Amino acid sequence: MRRSERPIAPLSETEMDALVAQALSAGPRFTAQGREISFDDYVAFATAVARLSNHARPPFRPMTGSCFKL
Repeated sequence: MRRSERPIAPLSETEMDALVAQALSAGPRFTAQGREISFDDYVAFATAVARLSNHARPPFRPMTGSCFKL
């Protein structure tokens, strides 16, 4: 059985309550070693990691056409 085909265990009531409480909270919470990290700090960290990965940006290609649908 491949990894993607393994059945996923259902969440317990405690886990479900914790997820619902987090979803209803004022905003996203990131924790590291027991302390909360602000969203701005997380974005700054993710930006620094992206810069270190040294991936070149793809060249800009303007969209052409006359009919764009969402």
